[in-house]
Amino acid sequence: MKLKLCFLLLLCPFFGVHAQDKNLSVTSGSANNQGIAIGQQVPDVLIQNISGLNGSDKTPGALPLSAFKGKLLILDFWATWCSPCVAMIPKMEELQEEFKDRVQFLPVAYQSFKEVDAFYQKLQRQKGKVYSLPMVTADTTLARLFPHQSLPHYVWIGADGLVKAITGREAVSRENINALLAAGSVRLKAKVDEQMRYDTSEPLFFAGSDFNDGFFRSQLSGYVVNIGRGIYKDVEVQSGAKVRRITGRNLTVPELFRIAYKKGKKETVLEDGLEAELEPHVASIDFLDWLKQGRAYCYELMMDERSSGRAYALMQNQLKGFFSDYEVGLEARKVQALVLVRTSSMDKIRTAGGTPAVVMDRFGCKLTSCFLAVFIDRLQVPLQSSPLPVIDQTGYFGMVDLELTANMGSIEQVNKALAPYDLRFVEKPAEIEMLVIRKR
Repeated sequence: MKLKLCFLLLLCPFFGVHAQDKNLSVTSGSANNQGIAIGQQVPDVLIQNISGLNGSDKTPGALPLSAFKGKLLILDFWATWCSPCVAMIPKMEELQEEFKDRVQFLPVAYQSFKEVDAFYQKLQRQKGKVYSLPMVTADTTLARLFPHQSLPHYVWIGADGLVKAITGREAVSRENINALLAAGSVRLKAKVDEQMRYDTSEPLFFAGSDFNDGFFRSQLSGYVVNIGRGIYKDVEVQSGAKVRRITGRNLTVPELFRIAYKKGKKETVLEDGLEAELEPHVASIDFLDWLKQGRAYCYELMMDERSSGRAYALMQNQLKGFFSDYEVGLEARKVQALVLVRTSSMDKIRTAGGTPAVVMDRFGCKLTSCFLAVFIDRLQVPLQSSPLPVIDQTGYFGMVDLELTANMGSIEQVNKALAPYDLRFVEKPAEIEMLVIRKR
Protein backbone atom coordinates (compact mmCIF):
# COMPACT_ATOMS: atom_id res chain seq x y z
CA MET A 1 0.00 0.00 0.00
CA LYS A 2 1.32 3.44 -0.86
CA LEU A 3 1.58 5.60 2.23
CA LYS A 4 1.05 9.34 1.89
CA LEU A 5 1.86 12.22 4.16
CA CYS A 6 -0.69 14.88 3.39
CA PHE A 7 -0.97 18.16 5.30
CA LEU A 8 -3.98 20.37 4.62
CA LEU A 9 -3.96 24.03 5.58
CA LEU A 10 -7.20 23.71 7.47
CA LEU A 11 -6.63 27.08 9.03
CA CYS A 12 -5.63 30.46 7.75
CA PRO A 13 -2.50 30.07 9.87
CA PHE A 14 -1.13 33.58 9.89
CA PHE A 15 -4.19 35.60 10.57
CA GLY A 16 -5.58 33.91 13.62
CA VAL A 17 -8.25 31.26 13.36
CA HIS A 18 -10.68 32.46 10.76
CA ALA A 19 -12.17 29.69 8.69
CA GLN A 20 -11.49 26.08 7.94
CA ASP A 21 -11.68 24.15 4.69
CA LYS A 22 -12.08 20.39 4.36
CA ASN A 23 -12.97 20.39 0.66
CA LEU A 24 -16.67 20.62 1.36
CA SER A 25 -17.81 20.06 -2.19
CA VAL A 26 -21.60 20.20 -2.40
CA THR A 27 -23.65 19.99 -5.56
CA SER A 28 -26.43 22.52 -5.68
CA GLY A 29 -29.91 21.37 -6.54
CA SER A 30 -31.00 24.83 -7.67
CA ALA A 31 -31.69 25.81 -11.25
CA ASN A 32 -28.60 27.99 -11.62
CA ASN A 33 -26.34 25.42 -9.90
CA GLN A 34 -25.07 28.16 -7.58
CA GLY A 35 -27.57 27.72 -4.77
CA ILE A 36 -30.16 30.20 -3.55
CA ALA A 37 -28.90 33.77 -3.72
CA ILE A 38 -29.48 36.75 -1.45
CA GLY A 39 -32.96 38.16 -2.09
CA GLN A 40 -34.42 34.86 -3.33
CA GLN A 41 -37.20 32.85 -1.72
CA VAL A 42 -36.21 29.66 0.08
CA PRO A 43 -38.44 26.69 -0.86
CA ASP A 44 -40.32 24.96 1.94
CA VAL A 45 -38.03 21.93 2.07
CA LEU A 46 -38.31 19.20 4.67
CA ILE A 47 -35.36 19.42 7.05
CA GLN A 48 -34.25 15.93 8.02
CA ASN A 49 -32.46 14.88 11.22
CA ILE A 50 -33.37 17.93 13.30
CA SER A 51 -33.29 17.48 17.07
CA GLY A 52 -33.48 19.42 20.33
CA LEU A 53 -35.86 22.12 19.10
CA ASN A 54 -37.39 24.05 22.02
CA GLY A 55 -35.73 21.70 24.46
CA SER A 56 -37.50 18.69 22.94
CA ASP A 57 -36.25 15.13 22.84
CA LYS A 58 -32.89 14.64 21.16
CA THR A 59 -34.20 11.98 18.80
CA PRO A 60 -33.72 13.35 15.26
CA GLY A 61 -36.89 13.96 13.27
CA ALA A 62 -38.13 15.95 10.28
CA LEU A 63 -39.57 19.47 10.13
CA PRO A 64 -40.55 21.76 7.22
CA LEU A 65 -38.58 24.96 6.85
CA SER A 66 -41.88 26.87 7.05
CA ALA A 67 -42.02 25.95 10.75
CA PHE A 68 -39.62 28.86 11.30
CA LYS A 69 -41.63 31.40 9.30
CA GLY A 70 -42.21 34.64 11.17
CA LYS A 71 -38.77 34.75 12.79
CA LEU A 72 -35.23 35.37 11.59
CA LEU A 73 -33.63 32.00 10.93
CA ILE A 74 -29.82 31.89 10.92
CA LEU A 75 -28.40 28.65 9.55
CA ASP A 76 -24.94 27.90 10.96
CA PHE A 77 -23.09 25.40 8.75
CA TRP A 78 -20.34 23.98 10.97
CA ALA A 79 -18.35 20.87 11.91
CA THR A 80 -16.90 19.52 15.13
CA TRP A 81 -13.33 19.75 13.77
CA CYS A 82 -13.70 23.45 12.90
CA SER A 83 -12.19 25.53 15.72
CA PRO A 84 -13.80 28.85 14.65
CA CYS A 85 -17.17 27.08 14.48
CA VAL A 86 -16.83 25.71 18.00
CA ALA A 87 -15.70 29.10 19.28
CA MET A 88 -19.02 30.54 18.04
CA ILE A 89 -21.21 28.15 20.07
CA PRO A 90 -21.30 30.23 23.29
CA LYS A 91 -21.91 33.44 21.33
CA MET A 92 -24.87 31.94 19.46
CA GLU A 93 -26.29 30.57 22.71
CA GLU A 94 -26.07 34.05 24.22
CA LEU A 95 -27.70 35.72 21.22
CA GLN A 96 -30.45 33.07 21.12
CA GLU A 97 -31.27 33.76 24.76
CA GLU A 98 -31.32 37.52 24.14
CA PHE A 99 -33.59 37.51 21.08
CA LYS A 100 -35.69 34.51 22.15
CA ASP A 101 -38.65 33.88 19.79
CA ARG A 102 -37.69 36.58 17.28
CA VAL A 103 -34.58 34.71 16.12
CA GLN A 104 -33.69 31.05 15.73
CA PHE A 105 -30.09 29.87 15.35
CA LEU A 106 -29.94 26.45 13.72
CA PRO A 107 -26.56 24.69 13.59
CA VAL A 108 -26.28 22.40 10.55
CA ALA A 109 -23.64 19.65 10.32
CA TYR A 110 -22.90 17.08 7.63
CA GLN A 111 -21.64 14.76 10.38
CA SER A 112 -23.82 12.08 11.97
CA PHE A 113 -25.98 12.66 15.03
CA LYS A 114 -23.88 10.17 16.99
CA GLU A 115 -20.66 12.04 16.21
CA VAL A 116 -22.08 15.51 16.92
CA ASP A 117 -23.89 14.44 20.09
CA ALA A 118 -20.75 12.80 21.49
CA PHE A 119 -18.83 16.01 20.76
CA TYR A 120 -21.42 18.14 22.59
CA GLN A 121 -21.37 15.85 25.62
CA LYS A 122 -17.57 16.17 25.89
CA LEU A 123 -17.74 19.94 25.35
CA GLN A 124 -20.40 20.38 28.05
CA ARG A 125 -18.39 18.33 30.55
CA GLN A 126 -15.28 20.34 29.78
CA LYS A 127 -16.98 23.74 30.01
CA GLY A 128 -19.42 22.85 32.80
CA LYS A 129 -22.29 24.28 30.72
CA VAL A 130 -25.33 22.92 28.94
CA TYR A 131 -25.85 24.08 25.35
CA SER A 132 -29.46 24.18 24.25
CA LEU A 133 -29.48 25.11 20.56
CA PRO A 134 -31.22 22.59 18.29
CA MET A 135 -29.16 20.94 15.60
CA VAL A 136 -29.41 19.38 12.17
CA THR A 137 -27.11 16.42 11.53
CA ALA A 138 -26.23 14.26 8.52
CA ASP A 139 -27.48 17.15 6.40
CA THR A 140 -27.60 17.12 2.61
CA THR A 141 -30.77 19.12 1.91
CA LEU A 142 -29.72 22.53 3.26
CA ALA A 143 -26.16 22.20 1.95
CA ARG A 144 -27.54 21.66 -1.57
CA LEU A 145 -29.59 24.84 -1.26
CA PHE A 146 -26.60 26.80 0.06
CA PRO A 147 -23.38 25.24 -1.31
CA HIS A 148 -20.15 26.35 0.35
CA GLN A 149 -16.51 25.40 0.66
CA SER A 150 -15.34 26.81 3.99
CA LEU A 151 -16.70 26.83 7.52
CA PRO A 152 -18.32 28.41 9.38
CA HIS A 153 -20.92 29.56 6.86
CA TYR A 154 -24.04 31.53 7.86
CA VAL A 155 -27.27 31.96 5.92
CA TRP A 156 -29.71 34.60 7.22
CA ILE A 157 -33.34 33.84 6.24
CA GLY A 158 -35.88 36.55 7.05
CA ALA A 159 -39.33 36.15 8.55
CA ASP A 160 -40.70 36.40 4.99
CA GLY A 161 -38.66 33.39 3.82
CA LEU A 162 -36.21 35.47 1.74
CA VAL A 163 -32.45 35.12 2.06
CA LYS A 164 -31.25 38.37 3.65
CA ALA A 165 -27.51 37.66 3.90
CA ILE A 166 -24.83 34.98 3.50
CA THR A 167 -21.87 35.75 5.73
CA GLY A 168 -18.88 34.64 7.72
CA ARG A 169 -18.80 34.65 11.50
CA GLU A 170 -17.68 38.30 11.81
CA ALA A 171 -21.15 39.47 10.80
CA VAL A 172 -22.98 37.49 13.50
CA SER A 173 -23.53 40.23 16.06
CA ARG A 174 -26.21 41.82 18.22
CA GLU A 175 -26.00 45.04 16.19
CA ASN A 176 -26.55 43.35 12.82
CA ILE A 177 -29.41 41.21 14.11
CA ASN A 178 -31.14 44.27 15.59
CA ALA A 179 -30.67 46.16 12.32
CA LEU A 180 -32.25 43.38 10.29
CA LEU A 181 -35.17 42.94 12.68
CA ALA A 182 -35.84 46.70 12.66
CA ALA A 183 -35.59 47.35 8.92
CA GLY A 184 -36.31 43.94 7.39
CA SER A 185 -32.95 44.02 5.60
CA VAL A 186 -29.30 44.69 6.31
CA ARG A 187 -26.26 45.38 4.15
CA LEU A 188 -23.56 42.85 5.05
CA LYS A 189 -20.60 41.79 2.96
CA ALA A 190 -21.46 38.49 1.31
CA LYS A 191 -19.30 35.44 1.90
CA VAL A 192 -18.51 34.00 -1.52
CA ASP A 193 -16.63 30.69 -1.66
CA GLU A 194 -14.76 29.36 -4.64
CA GLN A 195 -15.91 25.98 -5.89
CA MET A 196 -13.33 23.23 -5.28
CA ARG A 197 -12.49 21.58 -8.61
CA TYR A 198 -9.20 19.92 -7.75
CA ASP A 199 -8.41 16.41 -6.53
CA THR A 200 -5.80 16.98 -3.81
CA SER A 201 -4.46 13.43 -4.23
CA GLU A 202 -3.27 14.28 -7.75
CA PRO A 203 -0.38 16.50 -8.88
CA LEU A 204 -1.37 20.08 -9.58
CA PHE A 205 0.85 20.79 -12.59
CA PHE A 206 2.37 17.44 -13.51
CA ALA A 207 -0.47 14.93 -13.60
CA GLY A 208 0.58 11.90 -15.63
CA SER A 209 4.25 12.95 -15.76
CA ASP A 210 6.74 10.26 -16.81
CA PHE A 211 10.04 10.59 -14.97
CA ASN A 212 12.00 8.19 -17.15
CA ASP A 213 13.75 11.18 -18.73
CA GLY A 214 14.69 13.25 -15.68
CA PHE A 215 15.31 13.58 -11.94
CA PHE A 216 12.81 16.29 -11.06
CA ARG A 217 10.30 18.82 -12.35
CA SER A 218 9.08 21.95 -10.61
CA GLN A 219 6.76 24.85 -11.30
CA LEU A 220 5.79 28.08 -9.55
CA SER A 221 2.70 30.06 -10.46
CA GLY A 222 0.48 32.80 -9.09
CA TYR A 223 -2.94 32.32 -7.55
CA VAL A 224 -5.03 29.55 -9.15
CA VAL A 225 -8.81 29.66 -8.67
CA ASN A 226 -10.96 26.76 -7.50
CA ILE A 227 -8.17 24.66 -5.98
CA GLY A 228 -8.33 25.87 -2.37
CA ARG A 229 -5.33 26.34 -0.10
CA GLY A 230 -3.23 23.49 1.19
CA ILE A 231 -0.06 21.43 1.29
CA TYR A 232 0.65 17.91 0.13
CA LYS A 233 3.99 16.18 0.68
CA ASP A 234 5.09 12.57 0.68
CA VAL A 235 8.85 13.08 0.39
CA GLU A 236 9.37 12.00 4.02
CA VAL A 237 7.51 8.68 3.82
CA GLN A 238 9.02 5.28 3.08
CA SER A 239 6.31 4.36 0.61
CA GLY A 240 8.05 2.60 -2.24
CA ALA A 241 6.51 5.04 -4.70
CA LYS A 242 8.69 5.85 -7.71
CA VAL A 243 7.78 9.54 -7.71
CA ARG A 244 7.45 11.88 -4.70
CA ARG A 245 6.04 15.38 -4.61
CA ILE A 246 5.57 18.55 -2.64
CA THR A 247 2.57 20.64 -3.68
CA GLY A 248 1.61 23.99 -2.15
CA ARG A 249 -1.63 25.62 -3.27
CA ASN A 250 -2.26 29.37 -3.05
CA LEU A 251 0.24 30.04 -0.26
CA THR A 252 1.98 33.23 0.80
CA VAL A 253 5.74 33.73 0.55
CA PRO A 254 6.37 32.91 4.25
CA GLU A 255 4.20 29.80 3.99
CA LEU A 256 6.25 28.50 1.07
CA PHE A 257 9.53 29.07 2.88
CA ARG A 258 8.13 27.41 6.00
CA ILE A 259 7.48 24.25 3.99
CA ALA A 260 10.99 24.36 2.52
CA TYR A 261 12.66 24.84 5.92
CA LYS A 262 10.17 22.67 7.86
CA LYS A 263 9.29 25.47 10.28
CA GLY A 264 6.04 26.81 11.72
CA LYS A 265 4.77 30.35 12.07
CA LYS A 266 5.96 30.58 15.67
CA GLU A 267 9.47 29.70 14.52
CA THR A 268 9.55 32.50 11.94
CA VAL A 269 10.91 36.02 12.25
CA LEU A 270 9.90 38.63 9.67
CA GLU A 271 12.17 41.67 9.82
CA ASP A 272 12.30 45.09 8.10
CA GLY A 273 8.52 45.59 8.29
CA LEU A 274 7.80 42.41 6.31
CA GLU A 275 5.16 41.28 8.80
CA ALA A 276 2.89 44.14 7.74
CA GLU A 277 3.64 43.41 4.09
CA LEU A 278 3.47 39.61 4.03
CA GLU A 279 1.36 38.66 7.06
CA PRO A 280 -1.00 41.48 8.03
CA HIS A 281 -4.21 40.78 9.87
CA VAL A 282 -6.91 40.32 7.24
CA ALA A 283 -10.50 39.50 8.17
CA SER A 284 -11.40 36.05 6.87
CA ILE A 285 -14.13 37.31 4.57
CA ASP A 286 -11.53 39.47 2.78
CA PHE A 287 -8.73 36.91 2.93
CA LEU A 288 -9.14 35.43 -0.56
CA ASP A 289 -9.37 38.90 -2.08
CA TRP A 290 -6.13 39.79 -0.32
CA LEU A 291 -4.41 36.66 -1.61
CA LYS A 292 -5.53 37.25 -5.18
CA GLN A 293 -3.80 40.63 -5.27
CA GLY A 294 -0.47 39.05 -6.19
CA ARG A 295 0.16 37.70 -2.68
CA ALA A 296 -0.31 33.96 -3.17
CA TYR A 297 1.60 31.34 -5.14
CA CYS A 298 1.33 27.70 -6.15
CA TYR A 299 4.45 25.55 -6.12
CA GLU A 300 4.99 21.92 -7.10
CA LEU A 301 8.11 19.78 -7.04
CA MET A 302 8.12 16.19 -8.29
CA MET A 303 11.19 14.01 -7.90
CA ASP A 304 12.44 10.52 -8.56
CA GLU A 305 12.14 8.58 -5.30
CA ARG A 306 15.91 8.02 -5.19
CA SER A 307 16.46 11.79 -5.11
CA SER A 308 13.65 12.71 -2.71
CA GLY A 309 16.07 13.31 0.15
CA ARG A 310 17.20 16.46 -1.68
CA ALA A 311 13.67 17.83 -2.06
CA TYR A 312 13.75 20.45 0.70
CA ALA A 313 17.22 21.78 -0.20
CA LEU A 314 16.14 22.05 -3.84
CA MET A 315 12.91 23.83 -2.87
CA GLN A 316 14.85 26.27 -0.67
CA ASN A 317 17.23 27.20 -3.48
CA GLN A 318 14.47 27.58 -6.07
CA LEU A 319 12.37 29.82 -3.83
CA LYS A 320 15.36 31.95 -2.84
CA GLY A 321 16.26 32.32 -6.50
CA PHE A 322 12.80 33.55 -7.47
CA PHE A 323 12.04 35.65 -4.37
CA SER A 324 15.42 37.34 -4.53
CA ASP A 325 14.18 40.52 -2.83
CA TYR A 326 14.43 38.64 0.46
CA GLU A 327 17.27 37.11 2.44
CA VAL A 328 16.08 33.84 3.94
CA GLY A 329 17.85 31.42 6.27
CA LEU A 330 18.00 29.72 9.67
CA GLU A 331 19.46 31.57 12.66
CA ALA A 332 19.74 30.59 16.32
CA ARG A 333 17.65 32.97 18.42
CA LYS A 334 16.82 32.98 22.13
CA VAL A 335 13.04 33.29 22.43
CA GLN A 336 10.38 32.68 25.04
CA ALA A 337 8.92 29.20 24.53
CA LEU A 338 6.69 26.51 26.02
CA VAL A 339 9.20 23.80 26.86
CA LEU A 340 8.33 20.19 27.69
CA VAL A 341 10.56 18.95 30.53
CA ARG A 342 10.76 15.91 32.81
CA THR A 343 10.07 16.47 36.50
CA SER A 344 11.87 13.32 37.67
CA SER A 345 14.36 10.75 36.41
CA MET A 346 11.78 7.94 36.64
CA ASP A 347 10.73 6.53 33.27
CA LYS A 348 6.93 6.57 33.31
CA ILE A 349 6.43 7.03 29.56
CA ARG A 350 8.28 4.15 27.89
CA THR A 351 6.03 2.37 25.43
CA ALA A 352 4.69 -1.07 26.20
CA GLY A 353 4.86 -1.81 22.49
CA GLY A 354 2.19 -2.11 19.88
CA THR A 355 1.36 -0.51 16.56
CA PRO A 356 2.26 3.20 16.45
CA ALA A 357 -0.91 5.29 16.68
CA VAL A 358 -1.94 8.78 17.71
CA VAL A 359 -5.38 10.25 18.29
CA MET A 360 -5.83 13.85 19.43
CA ASP A 361 -8.79 16.18 19.63
CA ARG A 362 -9.65 19.18 21.80
CA PHE A 363 -10.65 16.87 24.67
CA GLY A 364 -7.50 14.77 24.98
CA CYS A 365 -5.04 12.52 23.22
CA LYS A 366 -3.70 8.99 23.14
CA LEU A 367 -0.24 8.10 21.83
CA THR A 368 0.90 4.52 21.40
CA SER A 369 4.49 3.72 20.46
CA CYS A 370 5.20 7.26 19.28
CA PHE A 371 8.08 9.67 19.77
CA LEU A 372 7.51 12.80 21.85
CA ALA A 373 8.14 14.79 18.66
CA VAL A 374 4.76 13.50 17.40
CA PHE A 375 3.08 14.80 20.57
CA ILE A 376 4.73 18.22 20.15
CA ASP A 377 3.73 18.36 16.49
CA ARG A 378 0.09 17.50 17.16
CA LEU A 379 -0.15 20.15 19.88
CA GLN A 380 0.48 22.92 17.34
CA VAL A 381 -3.21 23.03 16.37
CA PRO A 382 -4.89 23.20 19.82
CA LEU A 383 -2.20 25.63 21.02
CA GLN A 384 -2.26 27.82 17.91
CA SER A 385 -3.67 30.78 19.85
CA SER A 386 -0.52 30.89 21.99
CA PRO A 387 2.28 33.03 20.51
CA LEU A 388 4.99 30.81 22.00
CA PRO A 389 6.81 28.02 20.14
CA VAL A 390 6.30 24.56 21.65
CA ILE A 391 9.49 22.51 21.97
CA ASP A 392 10.79 19.35 23.64
CA GLN A 393 13.73 19.50 26.06
CA THR A 394 13.12 16.21 27.85
CA GLY A 395 16.12 14.52 26.27
CA TYR A 396 13.96 11.41 25.92
CA PHE A 397 14.52 9.69 22.58
CA GLY A 398 12.59 6.46 22.96
CA MET A 399 9.02 5.71 21.97
CA VAL A 400 6.32 6.56 24.51
CA ASP A 401 2.74 5.82 25.51
CA LEU A 402 0.61 8.75 26.72
CA GLU A 403 -3.10 9.03 27.42
CA LEU A 404 -4.43 12.45 28.46
CA THR A 405 -7.92 13.74 29.19
CA ALA A 406 -7.80 17.53 29.11
CA ASN A 407 -8.67 20.65 27.20
CA MET A 408 -5.69 20.46 24.86
CA GLY A 409 -5.85 24.19 24.25
CA SER A 410 -5.15 24.90 27.93
CA ILE A 411 -1.56 24.47 29.13
CA GLU A 412 -2.82 24.36 32.71
CA GLN A 413 -5.08 21.39 31.97
CA VAL A 414 -2.46 19.68 29.80
CA ASN A 415 0.08 19.98 32.61
CA LYS A 416 -2.39 18.51 35.09
CA ALA A 417 -2.90 15.53 32.79
CA LEU A 418 0.87 15.17 32.21
CA ALA A 419 1.69 15.15 35.94
CA PRO A 420 1.29 11.35 36.41
CA TYR A 421 3.92 10.88 33.69
CA ASP A 422 6.36 13.29 35.40
CA LEU A 423 6.17 15.66 32.44
CA ARG A 424 5.39 19.34 32.42
CA PHE A 425 5.39 22.36 30.10
CA VAL A 426 7.22 25.40 31.48
CA GLU A 427 7.52 28.83 29.93
CA LYS A 428 11.14 29.91 29.67
CA PRO A 429 13.73 31.30 27.26
CA ALA A 430 15.13 28.74 24.84
CA GLU A 431 17.56 28.89 21.94
CA ILE A 432 15.71 27.85 18.81
CA GLU A 433 16.74 27.70 15.19
CA MET A 434 14.39 30.28 13.69
CA LEU A 435 13.49 30.92 10.06
CA VAL A 436 14.45 34.54 9.42
CA ILE A 437 13.14 36.49 6.41
CA ARG A 438 14.40 40.03 5.82
CA LYS A 439 14.68 42.44 2.93
CA ARG A 440 17.83 42.09 0.87
